[in-house]
Amino acid sequence: LPSKMSSTDQPPFDDLSRQDKTLLLFARLMEGGKEDEETVASLDTLTGLLNDDPDAVKKGEQSIVAVIDADCLDTILGYLDMRQAETVRAHATLCTSAFLNAAGDHGRKMLSEFFLARIRRSTYDDYIVAFCVATAMFPVVPDLTSELFLTEGFLPSLGPLMRRKFKSRKVETACLEMLNAACMHAACREAVERYCIDWLEEIVDQDPDEVVCSAQHTGDPDVNNHEGSLYMRRHSQHVQNLAAVVLAKLRVSHDQPSSSGTKPDC
Repeated sequence: LPSKMSSTDQPPFDDLSRQDKTLLLFARLMEGGKEDEETVASLDTLTGLLNDDPDAVKKGEQSIVAVIDADCLDTILGYLDMRQAETVRAHATLCTSAFLNAAGDHGRKMLSEFFLARIRRSTYDDYIVAFCVATAMFPVVPDLTSELFLTEGFLPSLGPLMRRKFKSRKVETACLEMLNAACMHAACREAVERYCIDWLEEIVDQDPDEVVCSAQHTGDPDVNNHEGSLYMRRHSQHVQNLAAVVLAKLRVSHDQPSSSGTKPDC
């Protein structure tokens, strides 16, 4: 994409076509190394173009969605990462919402492909981004996000991930924030209770002293040689608190009588 439209040596922004403005904004967003204020400004301008797109199309203009490919969407969604500043994430959420509104079914398909591809890669970095995207999108497109969340095999895969010997605090936090957001949706909430409640309880009930004792009994050299490695086996207090919040939501929901008397099958 940047080769199509460089962010330097271009005519004044206001003189560009809507498509060229879009390409230039993505070139800026892809450059990286920008101050948060610059990133927010680019995201807001792109959001404005996307919000105006349906009316522009009605007037006979070409939709800017035509120049937004998978790499472009990856760029926007990358700004939903929890490692970004909160203000950047908030504006990226608005931009993603505007894109989905302008792109319709095509945009929803692109978002689905992004999420599933990241989960398939199974690296810590990909998990973090995928979980953060799901968290941000639950309030925006709950039907689509819940469908992705309930993809066969996804929830059962979270247990082994969260029980890994050496833990990524960012992955744990992103995962639990996603589960917290998912609890807004009845079918997702029931699926979390079905597949995740055991390891959520393990996180909440973890005794740090037991982690040390367990490692000593197994003769793990990390006990004596790598204090940091042993530390990475423990769930942080923040992670334990998040797991407790999710469990509380599950229990409150479970105690409330269903209006229909039956639970939907997810």
